[in-house]
Amino acid sequence: MGPIRTVLDLYDLPPQEAVRPRALPALRAAVRQVNTLAQAAKYKPMVAMLPGLLVELHTAAHEFTGEQQRQVWGLLAEAYRCGHSVGIAIGLSDLSATALARMDWAAERAGDQAPALRAAREYLRVTAYLRVGDLAACRRLQESGRGHLEGTDAKTPSALVTTGQLHLGSAVVAARAGQKDLMQHHLDEAEHVAARTGEQPDLSLHFGPTNVRVHRVMTLVEAGEHDRAVAAAKGLRFPTGWAPTRIGHHHIDLARAYRWMARPEAALDQLDAAYAVAPDQVSRHPLARETVTALSRSASRRSLRLSTWITRTGI
Repeated sequence: MGPIRTVLDLYDLPPQEAVRPRALPALRAAVRQVNTLAQAAKYKPMVAMLPGLLVELHTAAHEFTGEQQRQVWGLLAEAYRCGHSVGIAIGLSDLSATALARMDWAAERAGDQAPALRAAREYLRVTAYLRVGDLAACRRLQESGRGHLEGTDAKTPSALVTTGQLHLGSAVVAARAGQKDLMQHHLDEAEHVAARTGEQPDLSLHFGPTNVRVHRVMTLVEAGEHDRAVAAAKGLRFPTGWAPTRIGHHHIDLARAYRWMARPEAALDQLDAAYAVAPDQVSRHPLARETVTALSRSASRRSLRLSTWITRTGI
């Protein structure tokens, strides 16, 4: 992680004269590639690619002019987000926080892309606080995200997508707090937005009807309504190209539900499904580790499948 830390730390220095950035279309394709790796939890190739790309984008942001420059600042913000992705995945919360601070720094300079990028950054910041149960901090960040979107409209790039995603995040926080009516309100609001946007990969959030349904399952699990969560997942089909990490998280949530329903084999089936799409994610994810720990403690004897999961998660 050293090269990524260095690039994140030296963000305020002048660009390196020896760097010759590629044209805007090539830079856009490279950012799409590195985000795709992050969304697939393929962290090793992503980490190898990210430092050089950040340096190149940093140089382009200082050398390009006009609308091209504003677009590069937006691309730089999206690339910084990948530092958060790997940081939060492997437990380096300081790296995640620094990467998201740099994301906001670049987003401020991204012209009409700025509101959605800055709101998305607040949505992403919630993850660390949700993991430690600081719901007050989560709510403050969500309100800050909505503040960035004030005054936007349907023509503002990605504003609707980010609005919907903030509602989904708020639904999860409400579920964790036991506020089921508020949870349902935010899910309904997100569903209304998704009806307007359809499936959208903007900002790598993959917002749309599918993500609303996935979050409906997640919030029911958080609210302790495990039977309803399993029922809500019936027949769910993921769109082509949907983020493997989102699919993996969905299966982790279902594993949690089945664990509480005292159906250990079904829980392991869901963990296996998560592993099939995003092995690096599920092996490290705290909710997966929590589920495997609970299954291990409740088992009268450890099956080969359970032993395999104990090894994978290192509990």
